[in-house]
Amino acid sequence: MAVLGIVATAVFAAKLGDAPFVDEYAYISQSYYTDLYFSGRWNDPAWLEFPAYDLVPLPKYLIGVTLHVARERLPGPEAARAWYAGYNTYGPPRVLTISRIPFVLLGAVGCVALAVIGWLAFDFRAGVLAGFILMLNPLYALHAHRAMTEAPCEAFLLTALALALAAWNRALIMNPGRWAMWGLPAAGVATALSILSKFNGLLAIMTIAAWAGMAWMIPRGDRYGWLRFAVGSLVAVVVAWFVFLALNPFMTARNPAPNNAEAQRLAEMSVGGRFRFLIQHRRAMSAGQQQNFPHNALRSIRERVKVAAVQGFGRFGPFGPTKSDSTIRYDRVQDWGAFVWLPIALIGLGYSAAMGRVQFRRREAPAAWAVGLWALIALTVVTLYLPMAWDRYLLPIQAPFALLGATVIVAAWDALGWLVGLKPRVEPS
Repeated sequence: MAVLGIVATAVFAAKLGDAPFVDEYAYISQSYYTDLYFSGRWNDPAWLEFPAYDLVPLPKYLIGVTLHVARERLPGPEAARAWYAGYNTYGPPRVLTISRIPFVLLGAVGCVALAVIGWLAFDFRAGVLAGFILMLNPLYALHAHRAMTEAPCEAFLLTALALALAAWNRALIMNPGRWAMWGLPAAGVATALSILSKFNGLLAIMTIAAWAGMAWMIPRGDRYGWLRFAVGSLVAVVVAWFVFLALNPFMTARNPAPNNAEAQRLAEMSVGGRFRFLIQHRRAMSAGQQQNFPHNALRSIRERVKVAAVQGFGRFGPFGPTKSDSTIRYDRVQDWGAFVWLPIALIGLGYSAAMGRVQFRRREAPAAWAVGLWALIALTVVTLYLPMAWDRYLLPIQAPFALLGATVIVAAWDALGWLVGLKPRVEPS
């Protein structure tokens, strides 16, 4: 695990000098929110302005803290206004390089967290191989060095699922122990950090809830194990909600700037109303993107399914190109990898179902079923929501299918060993 983390950090850090992506400076220009938050100015009028709710806060905090450590001056609100006015950059090139450092580290954390999930659900080899596949995935590697939302969202989402899966395994064995569910409150914290990075983090809540439902349906282990996990899952959701509120003063600020009608309207909203406002804002942004970039817009379920299958497992799968061209919807040169990776992913789903049955018969927690369910939830949510044929929308399916693909590769290797006589077959007792 340590080697995986070190290698992933080195691989992602090697791209720190890549050309900037325009949205990176959106977060850099708004890193002044770091000073507002850590100085306790949680009721400052700036929390009710457009930048506060247009972009999630955690990436801004990461950038601001890193710039402070490097003794670089943080931008002010005028930098944010300049970015919205003309996509202006901020500071010399070293500011961008410094700002990317925490995202490189979190990219490596995501690889290690996926390896832990694989270890818990299958075996150590499958987990580590999955971590390396994710590290080499061109889409994940691209965002693992950009100062944006994707790397922290994925890292904390995978961490949350690793903690929840450890608790799920303990809930379904005999005598799980008094502190078996300790990971669920910690998973709630990680989930909140993922949502504070991007609303894709809600996939963690959906997955944990689905695991709770599956635990209720499995008559194995301690008869109250499923109930412990269900209660622990509710605790995780509550913890996630309060951490989300504590780290995002937009949700609670009540001091609008004078002569700002929108800020005054937001100040009168309840906490629940503001959360709904954030969801509606993201939907409105997606609708605006469809109008501004009609060649990338996906307006039907059929189009979304095709893009998820061809691009999600092709150009953005492990065999995809390092740089992709989104102006071409389907391209054999970019998408050929789908012919290899999509069948492996589908076989991986079948393998997780079979392996889960084996674990179930052994009176173990069928963690393989949990992974398969996570992959199906991620694929379904991404496919149904997918508004644009853009790379970042397809990132949530890369990690679960990297793990399922790794299990197929390890199983095939073992089968080959048995065929050539390198491994003895285990006779049933």
